[in-house]
Amino acid sequence: MSDVLSSTRSQILDAAEGLFARKGYDATTIKEIGRASGVNPALLYYYFAGKEDLYKAVLQRLFDTILSQGGAVLDGSVPPAEAIRRLLALQAEWLLARPNSYRLLVREMVDHDARHAQEVMLQMAAGPFQLLCRVIEQGQQSGAFRTDLEPRFAAVSTIAQVVYFFVFRPAVGIFFGQGPAGGADQTARDFARHAGEFALSALSPTGKTA
Repeated sequence: MSDVLSSTRSQILDAAEGLFARKGYDATTIKEIGRASGVNPALLYYYFAGKEDLYKAVLQRLFDTILSQGGAVLDGSVPPAEAIRRLLALQAEWLLARPNSYRLLVREMVDHDARHAQEVMLQMAAGPFQLLCRVIEQGQQSGAFRTDLEPRFAAVSTIAQVVYFFVFRPAVGIFFGQGPAGGADQTARDFARHAGEFALSALSPTGKTA
């Protein structure tokens, strides 16, 4: 793909991402995306087969980073406890850099039962999620983690903390006296560190982090 084609495709994806996040899939039109991207709506069909194909491309692009970097963090090169700490720190940085990601994901889960996101969710399931389950199982086998916990449930509980923080960030900002804007980015990073220790405390046989 030439630089011009690649640049135009990125423009379209950027515009579509913002509109889908703000308005949702159903309410967003190809005409609006074309206008926001500065591309003739008819030309969008040169790059994408239709709105659903474009939407799936937006989701894929959003999750490509966490798919690749999450796999690297959980590759077994560090002890399980440190892998979990690094994963949640990565999760927070990913969400800070891509504020549309959790908005799009929540809309997709609530409005469409993950119908459009099924392919990328299957990639997540076979990639970072499966690796996190293995990390927890390794911790259980080594005696570092409790063996009475279902690894899949523990994995969901671990990653859900940071996602929840970002989804409810305006409320958290109000709770913390920082306003509905959601508080400083550093607060999110601090929470990710807390979430790592909180998860490890729950996983530890002694209730203390490793």
